[in-house]
Amino acid sequence: MNIIVCVKQVPDTSQMKFDPETKTIKREGVENIVNPFDLYAVEEALRIKE
Repeated sequence: MNIIVCVKQVPDTSQMKFDPETKTIKREGVENIVNPFDLYAVEEALRIKE
């Protein structure tokens, strides 16, 4: 059985800062991480595969 899981990189929320003037996220210097919900999906896919 082949299982496909889509994974996305998102900014690390513990390092995010907001620009008060533009009300947008400042992404400079913020590392990207794998979306935590995607990690759950990968783990579940591995369980199904086994």
